[in-house]
Amino acid sequence: EHKIRSNTMRVSQSIITRTLLQSLNRNRENLNDLQTSIATGREVRQSSNDPVQFARASRFRNSIKQNDQYLRNINGANGWLDTTSSTLENLYSSIMRAKEISIQGADEANSAESREAMANQIDEILEEVISLANSTYLDKFIFSGTDTRRENETFTYDNASVTYNGNENGITRRIAENQRANINIHGGQLIDSGMFESLINLRDALSDDDTEGIQNSIESLEDTSKSLLALSSGIGSVKNRIKMVEERLETANVNIASYLSQTVDADLAETITQYNAEEMAYHAALQTTSKALQLNLLDFLR
Repeated sequence: EHKIRSNTMRVSQSIITRTLLQSLNRNRENLNDLQTSIATGREVRQSSNDPVQFARASRFRNSIKQNDQYLRNINGANGWLDTTSSTLENLYSSIMRAKEISIQGADEANSAESREAMANQIDEILEEVISLANSTYLDKFIFSGTDTRRENETFTYDNASVTYNGNENGITRRIAENQRANINIHGGQLIDSGMFESLINLRDALSDDDTEGIQNSIESLEDTSKSLLALSSGIGSVKNRIKMVEERLETANVNIASYLSQTVDADLAETITQYNAEEMAYHAALQTTSKALQLNLLDFLR
């Protein structure tokens, strides 16, 4: 009977000791977890911390990541649009200079020699305009439609006419989940403005001392300038639209980052308080377990 009682006591003591050791391990794990939260400032670091909040945080991170991609698209689109806008402004300025020369050349007081000199000026402007029409952004021709990395230039000139070598496709960028923006002007639109034809006709009229042809060029250059202004206005509208979307995305990211912080960040004051309480519980568990182990050893010796 004494032997049975002794074995029962040893089994019970063994179970108690194992339970205390398991509790001690849990206390230590809790301490480590709280210590990591204090060090990182994050309470939810993995799904085991809080599955619901972890999933919510993942959605917030994905939203920020997606918005960041849209913002990168917008940044690239802005670079393309700015280059296009400044090029159109320079083209407009060139056309206006040509128009001034045409008005001057229409004056009957001019001699054939002076008009020939003006024709040379127009030829220089034409060369400048063709160079502008072949402008690039990040080594891509901006007026070639989608054929931006072609081997030869967008516009070629044989001293008699200008040929467009690109296509008339639009270049679009996704700037938001359900929004795309067309960011290019293709060369066909520059051809349609009459820009090259007007300059060539003016040059030839000045060279031929053709006052009627010079007078006609004044009107055609005026129409060209209006077409270029309309193209510039269209680019400006796209830039304004993109700017509004960009501001909305930036605001959304600030708000989402705030929600993410509320979801995963630790309340340091509260976490430190929990850590101190857990540390006290751990030390108490250590003492209890130590005593239990000593009693178990004495019982075994008996």
